[in-house]
Amino acid sequence: MAKQQIDFALTAIDQQHDDITIAAGDFVLAESTLQHGKQLIYNDKGAFKENPTIGVGVYGYLDDEDGLQNLIRDTVKEFNRDGMHVDSAEIDASGMLNVIAHYPD
Repeated sequence: MAKQQIDFALTAIDQQHDDITIAAGDFVLAESTLQHGKQLIYNDKGAFKENPTIGVGVYGYLDDEDGLQNLIRDTVKEFNRDGMHVDSAEIDASGMLNVIAHYPD
């Protein structure tokens, strides 16, 4: 079984914003591998003061001629740098980036 990453649970407010989940007056903790992946994909390099060299910055690939292949390559690279093992990464027929990854034991 892959190692679980536990962090504050987030609840989607809308497509672009998440908020901390609170239940019974306290923060909720939950498995956070998907949350970490989402943060890596959406944030540009320099977005995290603690580690300014991480991040994919998905929106920067919109105007790139080879954007989809570069996006997949860079996503796998950044997930690996974060310690995740990427089982697969692809763009499906509808244009969605699908990544299956986990933190190894």
